[in-house]
Amino acid sequence: MKKELLKPMINAIFALFLIILVKIVAMVMLKKVSDVNTLIDIALSLAVVIVLLTFMQEFNKQLETSSPEFPQLRQVVSWLIFLFIVLTLYGAFNPFSGDLPYGIYFIIFFILALVPVYFLWKILYKNADKISSLIESFSFEEKTRCSCGMENPESAKFCNSCGLPLKEKK
Repeated sequence: MKKELLKPMINAIFALFLIILVKIVAMVMLKKVSDVNTLIDIALSLAVVIVLLTFMQEFNKQLETSSPEFPQLRQVVSWLIFLFIVLTLYGAFNPFSGDLPYGIYFIIFFILALVPVYFLWKILYKNADKISSLIESFSFEEKTRCSCGMENPESAKFCNSCGLPLKEKK
């Protein structure tokens, strides 16, 4: 994985960790106040949504500079984040699902979840050929460049393109 992509990931992990800590503290200290717990859950879920949107913005900015050859990757990240947001909001407002008749709450969130799933499928289906090279580019393994210009895994003894022996690193 490219190092510049780690910063937004670490920021999001820390923010989510702090939200979890607030939830634990609220559960311990406010366990006798039942009406407040639902409001705290909604507030924390909205905080998760803000963290996810911030992560999406920072991560996509880094992707734009580190992987300009695959702009669809930013769309994949955005649609995944939107799916997580729909699922977060579904869980947050689930206590109120009984207020709507005929399961409308569940139908609405099902349709909302289908939108990012459809667009993810569409993007990934159209770009299936790029996915393997993209996954390869995010590996932690260092690359060795052959005289023909092909990048090969450091563990390779011969070039994956032209078959020439690669120089061993000491």
